[in-house]
Amino acid sequence: MKTTVLLPGTYDPLTRGHLAVIETAARNFDEVRAVIFVNPDKTCLFPLSDRLEFLRLATAGLPNVKVGSSDGLVADYVRENGLSFIVKGVRNERDFTYERGMADWNAAHGAKTLFLPSPEDVREVSSTELRKRLEKGLPIDELAAPGTADAILAAYRRLSLDKRD
Repeated sequence: MKTTVLLPGTYDPLTRGHLAVIETAARNFDEVRAVIFVNPDKTCLFPLSDRLEFLRLATAGLPNVKVGSSDGLVADYVRENGLSFIVKGVRNERDFTYERGMADWNAAHGAKTLFLPSPEDVREVSSTELRKRLEKGLPIDELAAPGTADAILAAYRRLSLDKRD
């Protein structure tokens, strides 16, 4: 039986931590779907098109990873696509507590979640920290997923120019 899992997120922007979890899932499951879920209640720095591009760049060498987006509910996506599990990376106890609540809700709606601990070297990496570095003009290479730093910087510069107009 083919095991296909979902790695949902906003990926605003994609980090080394996100990619580490995607790579772990890709080594352990037949197919991985890294899907950006659009939450109308959440304001993202980068538009969906940029976030999809960052995901595509970072996962280009992972043939069993498919990239996409959805504006629906995670549990509905899992059921409608016949997926095996939701996979979530957790960096620390705070992440686990939050994700456990989401996992309980998704389980009540027919979608089971597996947790993957983040590798130690990326436990402090977050999209929030990456965005802060962008705002301060600091280097982002150590936080951005490999192969994405230039694209993230270019997109950020474009967004900054658009705000000035």
